[in-house]
Amino acid sequence: MNPEQRDFAFKTNKKDGPVECFGMTFETDAERREYFTDILREKLKDPEFRKIEGFPIGKDEDILALSDPPYYTACPNPFVVDFIDHYGKPYNPKVKYHREPFAADVSEGKNHPIYNAHSYHTKVPHKAIMRFILHYTEPGDVVFDGFCGTGMTAVAAQQCGDSKSIYELGYQIKDSGIVINGDVKELTKAGVRKTILNDLSPIATFIASQYNIKDIKNSSYHELENILKEMKKEWSWLYLTKHENTDKSGIINYVVWSDVFICPSCNDDVVFYDAAYSSVSGKLKKKLFCPHCNSAIDKRHMAHNIETYYDPILKKTNKRNKQLPVQINYSYKNHRYFKRPDSNDLKLIADIENKLSNESILSQPMMFKGGENWGAIWRAGYHYGITHAHHFYSPRNLFLINRIWMLTKTNFSKWLITGVLNYLNKKQSFTGDGGGMPGVLYIASLVQEKNVFDVLER
Repeated sequence: MNPEQRDFAFKTNKKDGPVECFGMTFETDAERREYFTDILREKLKDPEFRKIEGFPIGKDEDILALSDPPYYTACPNPFVVDFIDHYGKPYNPKVKYHREPFAADVSEGKNHPIYNAHSYHTKVPHKAIMRFILHYTEPGDVVFDGFCGTGMTAVAAQQCGDSKSIYELGYQIKDSGIVINGDVKELTKAGVRKTILNDLSPIATFIASQYNIKDIKNSSYHELENILKEMKKEWSWLYLTKHENTDKSGIINYVVWSDVFICPSCNDDVVFYDAAYSSVSGKLKKKLFCPHCNSAIDKRHMAHNIETYYDPILKKTNKRNKQLPVQINYSYKNHRYFKRPDSNDLKLIADIENKLSNESILSQPMMFKGGENWGAIWRAGYHYGITHAHHFYSPRNLFLINRIWMLTKTNFSKWLITGVLNYLNKKQSFTGDGGGMPGVLYIASLVQEKNVFDVLER
């Protein structure tokens, strides 16, 4: 029986009708949320509750706004006991449980849309976790993940009730719902398992909650689509550039920014892109020479050119490693072209920086004040001048992503946006595919400034 013929997917209650939660019935999902939010609001007033280790620093209303009780709370969840009482099964020694140890090589790729929606360290593909859950548990069992990260364990537990996902593992499903592997060895029945997720990281639990929300209406997707549509009408000109030798404009796909160093021999500026990048091979040269004095140079032994500028967000004069836009990749009549930024492009960037002075942007500092060794290391070298979150973004991308963020109303739309921030900021390399560099918070000497609209639409 193929996946289209048999589907064991978990069916949730529709939000526009009666919903059940912990044995209680509510007329609408909004009524359910209001009921449990009131309970959580009262719980937040309990001083003992707030003494729980790891309790987040934040206002009650902010915690309530992020939460979707009883399923998700942006603080220690006071409904866990109710969840276990409702879904858990008391241990019965008379019921025999036996599983042979799971002994098989597990290899799953990292190109699945679910995996790529939010990058996170130590993230495991949900399909790999599914194999263990199907081996050791039964439908309806409660699975606990105390260090959940972005919630892949819960995604896996849900997908254990989806026939298509089970077939993709190479397993089969009998008419009775029994799952068998390729060796015709019976596992357990297909069906959703319940999960309890916990993590000390607020952003991790927020991402996990949105991955595993019970029901997403099309309106949640349409909200961001409509915002992008209106934003493009008003601000698409920020990504226009003149097609060379014409008065026509193309759409910018990305802009390459380059670090500027100082030659140790002649003390003149060395634009790293000009000295190191080969347009013929598309790679960095192994040997570099100063374009002014022709001396052999090594990036590791050159100092950055430090520039002083006015920070429109912090409202003060600041210093940073100098970077220049050196190449524009744009589309014109369905063809891609490269060009050096012209005077119009440079003026546009300057105009956007001026616009930021009038924007309402709260930027968090990257490090606490003080003389910590880690803080000193962070501010050294290529991290110099990056002290706040907004320093990771180009003026254009900061302006647009802030405008889009301010227009979003639902947590799910905000979740979609945070899933692509890694592809917009300066923590990425120009060479290769231009994606985020995994496992490090590193500022490359050549970076791509992506088109915000293109990234979000994809």
